[in-house]
Amino acid sequence: MAEIKPAHPLEVSRATFDLPSRVADNLFWLGRYTERVEAVVRISRAILGRVFQEGDVTRTAGLNLGLHVLQALGYLPERTGQGAPERELLEMMYDPASWLASNVHQVRRVAGLLRDRISVDAWLILNQLDQQFSVAAPAEMLQMGAAQDRLDRAIITLSAFAGLVMEGMTRGDGWRFLDIGRRLERALQMADLLRNSLAENSPADVGVLEAVLEIADSSITYRSRYLTSLQNDLVLDLLLADEANPRSIAFQLARLQEDVDKLPASHTAIRRPTEARVALSLLTAVQLTDVRELVREGAAGPSAALENLCARLIKELNQLSETLTRAYFSHSPQSRQWSAP
Repeated sequence: MAEIKPAHPLEVSRATFDLPSRVADNLFWLGRYTERVEAVVRISRAILGRVFQEGDVTRTAGLNLGLHVLQALGYLPERTGQGAPERELLEMMYDPASWLASNVHQVRRVAGLLRDRISVDAWLILNQLDQQFSVAAPAEMLQMGAAQDRLDRAIITLSAFAGLVMEGMTRGDGWRFLDIGRRLERALQMADLLRNSLAENSPADVGVLEAVLEIADSSITYRSRYLTSLQNDLVLDLLLADEANPRSIAFQLARLQEDVDKLPASHTAIRRPTEARVALSLLTAVQLTDVRELVREGAAGPSAALENLCARLIKELNQLSETLTRAYFSHSPQSRQWSAP
């Protein structure tokens, strides 16, 4: 085989691609959409696992929590007291016009715009996710087992994509914006979950705590530490303040701060840019929180401290998203570009 020699010797380069703002925007939203889909899939799976065990008080509490969270977040319409919960869930899962299907299709659409920025394997995985939710059928013709299988496969597919992101992408600004999108959205989803579960139930029913841990994919971690003793403050500490738990809000905020501090503006600005200050404020707010105070009941009922904290986190996370959009996602005719550090 003939050896191909360059006309001029090339120097070693470890620079990543220049990143147009539109590409940064698409990577950011790819991260957010995948996390949104995973959140609603995990809630739906927790509900389906409890549908046929409504006679059990604990299971009923978990079932009602899952339905309440989906309704509070706008994924399901408010219930009127009529109709089986499994029918409403199946309609959401198989309706091509539902919120879930719309966001799955958004994942594929954004991934299609990034074909030259993500690996072939990543594209195949996200395309497979879209195919899993592209089959529509009347809810009455579906079996619960098939619906559960669809949700299980969606979790596996999304986990495969997350694995490729962590192990296959070069740590440049492209990866950083994708990770920022994932961390920001996961923190938002967890804050919404805590706000619509523990903040409204103090002390929470055992069934509520079990469902929250399952939705947050933290049941095994909790049991390994506390066995079968379920307490509000311990669940909240694990899901809010534990920076070692990759599902906690604190973990997401710590990663967000690291990512934002490595963005171009943080290298050139004399003072911390706005997005860096917001990220630091979010992390500090959680680190300084006394979890026991959040679950303490007042004379008029559950403490408003957890509700207030979740509302603040949601507000400032959305503010961080808007700040990043203004700073980096300008879509002028000549897209702004920068090189990864």
